[in-house]
Amino acid sequence: NIVDSVMDFGRKIGSALTAPFQQIAQGGWKRAMNIEDAKFQLQGLKVSWNSIKDDIDYGVKDTAYGLDAAARAASQLVASGVNVGDSMKQALRGISGVAAMTNSSYEEISPIFTTIAGQGKVMTMQLRQLENRGLNAAAKLGEALGKSEAEVRDMVTHGEIDFQTFAQAMDDAFGEHAKDANKTFSGALSNIKIARSEERRVG
Repeated sequence: NIVDSVMDFGRKIGSALTAPFQQIAQGGWKRAMNIEDAKFQLQGLKVSWNSIKDDIDYGVKDTAYGLDAAARAASQLVASGVNVGDSMKQALRGISGVAAMTNSSYEEISPIFTTIAGQGKVMTMQLRQLENRGLNAAAKLGEALGKSEAEVRDMVTHGEIDFQTFAQAMDDAFGEHAKDANKTFSGALSNIKIARSEERRVG
């Protein structure tokens, strides 16, 4: 009975130790496939990977977020009329910054940005989505525009804040902070997954 108990305990430890690495490996394959899907979507939008890859890299460089998530967001932003170059860089790094500030994944925040890009303007719904994650975007927009929070909310109600203004304000406020996400445990684990993904994609 003692031997059986020890063996069972050993198996449980082994399973507990190997499970995270199995998840990392599976995550690597998923990330690689996501990048290929994004490339296909961009090709359909007449945007070559070589013309946008630097923007994508800029958006997540030195952060805990992966190229695959940024690539998918980039393809959706292109479809909504966001230009390759500085506008794309600001948008993608803005997503990284907001994700870091709200302790969210890139995939959770990017739909908020892509929705605003598709609408062409910030709406109250998006402000509320960010507020529900603990971020007062209206206040940050106010700082960027030199206006009070109340004035910003009134401008949003009247559709007077466009996507570019929003993306630039979020990037200026939080973009650089995204790199600090690496200091968290979840950020470190994400970096391992990202590295594993790149290894598999190259291989």
